[in-house]
Amino acid sequence: MPSSERIYVGVDAGGSKTELLAAKTQEEELLNLFGPCGNPARAGFEESAEVLARLILQAVERFGAERIASVCAGVAGAGRAQDQQLLYEGVRERLPAATRDIPIHMTHDSRIALEAAFEGKSGVMVISGTGTVSLARTRTDEFLRGGGWGYLIGDEGSGYALGAAGLRAVAHAFDGGPDTALRPLLAASGAITRREDLFEVAYKTRTPLQKFARTVIEAAESGDAVAAEIVRKNIALLAEQVGWLVARCGDIRPLITLLGGLSNNAHYRERLERALLERLPGWECMKPLNRPVAGAWRMARDAAADPARTL
Repeated sequence: MPSSERIYVGVDAGGSKTELLAAKTQEEELLNLFGPCGNPARAGFEESAEVLARLILQAVERFGAERIASVCAGVAGAGRAQDQQLLYEGVRERLPAATRDIPIHMTHDSRIALEAAFEGKSGVMVISGTGTVSLARTRTDEFLRGGGWGYLIGDEGSGYALGAAGLRAVAHAFDGGPDTALRPLLAASGAITRREDLFEVAYKTRTPLQKFARTVIEAAESGDAVAAEIVRKNIALLAEQVGWLVARCGDIRPLITLLGGLSNNAHYRERLERALLERLPGWECMKPLNRPVAGAWRMARDAAADPARTL
């Protein structure tokens, strides 16, 4: 089959949605599909495999199995090799026999985001959303990771960390500690008006604590000293972690890109960029060149060109 007829499929499976991109060339998107959460840590492996298989099957039905040269899926919540293998097997068993010859590759969503951000070149990517993780690619194609330890022992600078620290500050204020604008802000939203509400939110309803990160940032923007210190301290910890990652790297381009929901907040982004550049003088922050699903597409294309290539 002429290379111009070959179609490559990239999938970005995240915590809120899953996106599929099918294209012959990076400039020519033929199909763009969306599905629900594909993160197995949230939806479970069965549901994640179902979401991925359903989207891939739609691409197969559109173009025919013989035209799809390769599929690469970057999946949040599937950072370990055994998780990726389990997900691969789940997707395969849900696809018809006609798709048996299509190579399907599984990797972590941070890997496709890094590929997309720098179009396969060297640099450091910092993802700050519900959790935080940093990924580096050296000029010699070595990949190193920092953070990503999860909310129990890591995720400094994350939405979860900010939200948890904000509720902790409100608890301290109820106990007679420093007052904070977080109290009236949370009361106005109807989330927390009494001491008992903290127990309800944290332990009974188990409300996702990252939900309160925006309120912490809002309070910090208003000049609240308690909230501002929460943001400053968390960003400093995240920047320190990125500094450790860079110190472990060999030859690397001095470029950083920021990704994730929190990085879309101007107040948070400005302070994170400042902290990173103070720790890494001479470096530059840049916008990602492409959205993550384009990185999955690029990796599918490269895997088809070189089947022995390790993703």
